[in-house]
Amino acid sequence: MLYKISNSSKINTEQAWNNFVLSGKVEESYVRNVIAESWLRCHNAGVNYLDGYCQDLLSREEIQIFIQEKKQLIDIAKPIMKTLFKCVEGSSFVVVLVNEKGLILETIGDSDVLMMTKTLNFLPGANWSEECVGTNAIGTTLVINNPIQVSGAEHYCSKHHIWTCSAAPIHDSYGNVIGCLDMSCLIGREHSKDLGMVVAAVRAIENQLHKEETQGRLFAAHKHLTTVLSTISEGIMSIDKDSFITHANPALAKIVGMLPSDIIGKKVSSILGDCYHIKKVLETGRSCLEEEVTIDVLKQQIHCTLEAIPIKDQSMQVVGAVITFREIKQVHQIVNKMAGTQARFGFRDIVGKSHKIQEIIRKAKVAAKSLSTVLLLGESGTGKEVFAQAIHNSSERKDAPFIAVNCAAMPRELIQSELFGYCDGAFTGAKRGGRPGKFELADGGTLLLDEIGDMPLDMQVNLLRVLQEKNVIRVGGDKPIPIDVRVIAATNKNLSLEIEKGAFRKDLFYRLNVVTLTMPSLKERYGDVKLFVEYFLQRMSLKLGKEIAEVHPQVMEILNNYHWPGNVRELENVLEYAINMMEGNTITKESLPFYLNKEEMKIEEEDELFTLAELEGNAIKKALKKFDGNITKVAQSLGIARNTLYEKMKKYKIKK
Repeated sequence: MLYKISNSSKINTEQAWNNFVLSGKVEESYVRNVIAESWLRCHNAGVNYLDGYCQDLLSREEIQIFIQEKKQLIDIAKPIMKTLFKCVEGSSFVVVLVNEKGLILETIGDSDVLMMTKTLNFLPGANWSEECVGTNAIGTTLVINNPIQVSGAEHYCSKHHIWTCSAAPIHDSYGNVIGCLDMSCLIGREHSKDLGMVVAAVRAIENQLHKEETQGRLFAAHKHLTTVLSTISEGIMSIDKDSFITHANPALAKIVGMLPSDIIGKKVSSILGDCYHIKKVLETGRSCLEEEVTIDVLKQQIHCTLEAIPIKDQSMQVVGAVITFREIKQVHQIVNKMAGTQARFGFRDIVGKSHKIQEIIRKAKVAAKSLSTVLLLGESGTGKEVFAQAIHNSSERKDAPFIAVNCAAMPRELIQSELFGYCDGAFTGAKRGGRPGKFELADGGTLLLDEIGDMPLDMQVNLLRVLQEKNVIRVGGDKPIPIDVRVIAATNKNLSLEIEKGAFRKDLFYRLNVVTLTMPSLKERYGDVKLFVEYFLQRMSLKLGKEIAEVHPQVMEILNNYHWPGNVRELENVLEYAINMMEGNTITKESLPFYLNKEEMKIEEEDELFTLAELEGNAIKKALKKFDGNITKVAQSLGIARNTLYEKMKKYKIKK
């Protein structure tokens, strides 16, 4: 809405102004409503109608702060203000830019008018709001948020009656008032077109302002997107419909071994070679999700997963695609992390101060610093896997996967696919898309081949080839996949005897037997039984919720004299059994399994020897009687799983 005045109303307006300042009442028939409302606001605010000189003027330092805050508005408005002034130059005009509070930011005008305005402090830093200088085009347009022309006696202050002012508010892209533009001149000239010129100039300022704001938002969005893409660990590129690369993030550049600037603008085939999946996405417009591919980059093959999403225009035509690459190493690291395939133990976790265990720890620490294959020998329960984890955690591969495979526990027909993986459709029941084997999952890290002495002979040949060539071929596939894996093998068998029997290959033994560490049995580790008792009791008392005050000296004597065929694992199970069986808070010999009782051991020595099966069966019978047939409690006391307990009860024909 534009608020203009006509020349015919000037005399009536002057009379109305005189009457208002004397009576405080407005003659509405002679004064526009917008002016009348402004007079009333000024009257209520206590503005001096005989004045008009601006008393609210900022210091030079404060002016610089406000100008800096409105720098963008000033930079956009100044050229347009100059163009507007050119249209009226020489006609005693001044063009003024003001902020949203009424503070003047910039003035351009004829020198004679600028001299006159100085007498009113109509200059940068002055506050020309209604509260300060009464009704005027600047202050009133900011109040009503509409363009307005104020002329002669319409001004509340008498010193302004010689002026005609036209002003319009300036809005940002959200509709908020951020300032106004004013054009003022002496009252004697034709001014009917002034307000229209000011409104047109404001529209030009707003259009340019909105354009720069839009460009700023687009730039910020682009910067944000670029920053996000730069922090993503996956390689990402975008291509147009003709397969030319339009964007590539740093991760992709690292994968292909090039700078992003060297990639953008080239055909995707010149970087990655011919890729069927990318062509298919551009041709069909259908997404390609998590396909495992091997791409040729600079004469080397990179094993990765590929995901390609088409980009479509408004008519649903394919205009490009976004392609994401994840190196298989990275995928496997995520899988291993989620699956918890990380080594938990270090050398600090190994219990024991005996000379033999300390010597093995010393040698293992030396072995950890190399990349050579390690062979761990020793009876069951001597802690071979704990040592394997400690070696891994002390090596340069400590942040990479640690994967343990029990060669004796895997079915013969599945061991090859478990170790080396398989391709899509390799055999009946194979998972769609194939599956990586343990060697691939351990890439960059360590693979523990536990119970290596139980590996079938035909598999030993394949394992030897992998160790020699440093790559694997999946079951059903023909492409070798490079791997970087440190192998630690472990067994409780005498491999030399296995070689003589023809059950183990001599060439594989020599390949594995680089650094050999033989774990001492518990009976060889003098003084360590007491340390293990303290360690296990502390851990198990928390686990089982029982407080243990002491271990009876008789118990320690029995434990120290026992030969421990099951080594540390057997000692752990014995102590868990004793905690469950004890009455009170002291472990006595009555709490121990019967075969460890001194009197029972005497009987064994004097009368007859029991087989391990008989000992195990008797222990199960005693526990069943102790817990009234409660399978869960019996299994817990014996340190075995419920399923294992049922199997042993069936084996020994023990009824519940």
